[in-house]
Amino acid sequence: ALLSGAPQSSMAATAQVTLEIPSGKAQSVRLRRLPRGAVISISIRASARLVVVLKSAKQIRAESPDAVFRGALERRLSFRIRIRETDDYYLVLDNRRGKGPVKVTATVRAERGKKPSPAPSPVQPKRDGKLEQTRAAGVILI
Repeated sequence: ALLSGAPQSSMAATAQVTLEIPSGKAQSVRLRRLPRGAVISISIRASARLVVVLKSAKQIRAESPDAVFRGALERRLSFRIRIRETDDYYLVLDNRRGKGPVKVTATVRAERGKKPSPAPSPVQPKRDGKLEQTRAAGVILI
């Protein structure tokens, strides 16, 4: 299953997947082309304990064990993150230590992040040799 990045005209995309993960196995859901700055909300319901990992395609190919998110759940888990770089991401649902199959429903909502507003230009003090008090972003320059 996959979730493509939201098109330019849309501000959000939602996908839901239901799986049964056998004991001793892991399955992943690919989230395609998530743009930098997007906010991802993931909600997972499971019939038993499960390990959840969210990794970028770059992290999967790397030798380091880094992940965007790593957690475990007994029945439910929800989390929200902001994507730091455009890439495909994988939601890994791990039942390798489970004693039996686990039924899982995962809902993923991707929203485009708001564009950061430009920083206001700082107020510059006069440079004519005279001291002048100027306020810039709560700091007093003399």
